[in-house]
Amino acid sequence: MEYSIKEVSQLTGIKDFTIRMWEKRYKMPLPERGDNKVRKYKENELHNFMRISALIKRGFRISEIMGMSPDEVSEKIGMVFVPKRLDLKIDRLMKLAQTFSDTEFDKELKHEIIDSGLEAAIVNIIIPMMEAMEAKYIQNSDYLAVKQFAYDTIRRRLIVAADVEEQELGEKVMIFSPMQDSSELSLLITDYLIKKYKKTPIYCGDNVKVSQAKAALQKSQCDRIVMVGHFYDSTEDLAAQLAAFAKVDCPHKFVLDRNAAEHADKYPSIVFLQSVDDLKKQLLEM
Repeated sequence: MEYSIKEVSQLTGIKDFTIRMWEKRYKMPLPERGDNKVRKYKENELHNFMRISALIKRGFRISEIMGMSPDEVSEKIGMVFVPKRLDLKIDRLMKLAQTFSDTEFDKELKHEIIDSGLEAAIVNIIIPMMEAMEAKYIQNSDYLAVKQFAYDTIRRRLIVAADVEEQELGEKVMIFSPMQDSSELSLLITDYLIKKYKKTPIYCGDNVKVSQAKAALQKSQCDRIVMVGHFYDSTEDLAAQLAAFAKVDCPHKFVLDRNAAEHADKYPSIVFLQSVDDLKKQLLEM
């Protein structure tokens, strides 16, 4: 696959002008250009930017990273993403995902959902597993296929579960995500929980600009809107979207993202939620 500089920026959270600056300042290998002279980045180049972004978010300076050899970058990534002691259930699911056996993986996932209930499975199995898979992918780009295989199976399970909850739903809550990379899973979890707690989600999808969500909000006449980020670690950056979202005219604005609360002091008009439990509390208070 090939990616434009805009797509690389969306997937990594690194601004396109920053990428151009790094190319000049640090003599990074220039990407190929198409017939229209537009930069085209290959999968390995995208993955390199993801690794750089992951290290910067954990306190490394770009000048430090650019002075490292590929082996040193891999070593730092390994130190940052220290493997957590995984629950045996999660470990088994991850091993099944690596076999690409759709039947076996889905059967095991379904068993965990039936055993503990979907909400508990989301908190204790699905989110920690996807976080572990995201870490493995940042360390090794070959893991992408495994991550996407698990992602798709979980996605189908969440869609089916949300359909079952569609009955006697009340107040409308608009949900959207300006993110592109893996944000659909967070949206589907949010959609399911809103339905479970007897509210009506207005699902606008991922890769939706704040301005587009604002236009939809006016038409739907919702009093509540949730901008969804990620429930598990990601290289994408929500900070750039918050200033625009704070200006949206809505009495109840929420941001649901694992790391977004660090911006709470700057945007008092927004309620910041960091977890499924935070969302659940808000739904119960509506």
